[in-house]
Amino acid sequence: MSEEKEDFVSQLGYLSMAARMKRLSDHILHSARQFYKAEGIDIEPNWYLVFLLLKERQCLSITEIGEELQFSHPSVITMVRKMRDNGYLKCTTDPKDSRRQLVKLSPKAMEKLPEYERIWQAGEKSIRALFKGQTDFLDQLDLLQRLYKEKDFKTRTQNELQHE
Repeated sequence: MSEEKEDFVSQLGYLSMAARMKRLSDHILHSARQFYKAEGIDIEPNWYLVFLLLKERQCLSITEIGEELQFSHPSVITMVRKMRDNGYLKCTTDPKDSRRQLVKLSPKAMEKLPEYERIWQAGEKSIRALFKGQTDFLDQLDLLQRLYKEKDFKTRTQNELQHE
C-alpha cells in the first residue's frame, strides 16, 4: 500500500488558510461545471446567487446586485452580461437615470427556475453530507467574515508587525 503524500499547503497551518479556501472553492466550482455540462445545463455555478436574488427582489440595478452579494462591480457586470447573453436576464435602462441598468429574470429563467432550484437543493444536501452532522462550520464562517470586515488582513498584519 502506498503512503499518502503529505499536503504541503495544509502543513502551513493558518498561513495557508486563504490558499486552502481558494483551492476548495476551485474544486467545488470545477465539479459543479462538470455536473452542469453532463446534465446539458447552460449555466455557471455562481449564477444561482443572481437567480435567487432576483427571484426574491424581482428587479435590481447592477450596483444593487453587487451590494447584496458583496461582489465587485466588474464581476457583477461580467456575470450579468453572461447570463443575459444566455437568455436568463433582461436588462433595461432605468427611465429615471440612463446610467443605471435594471436587471430582472427573463421568461426563460422563470421557466427553468424550478428545475434549477431542485438541482441546487440536491447540491445543498450533498454539501451538508460532507459535514457529517457538524453544524458549526457556517457559524465559524460567519464569525470569520464579521471579524475580517471589522479589521482586514492588511491592518491585522501591520498591527502584528508593530507589536513584535
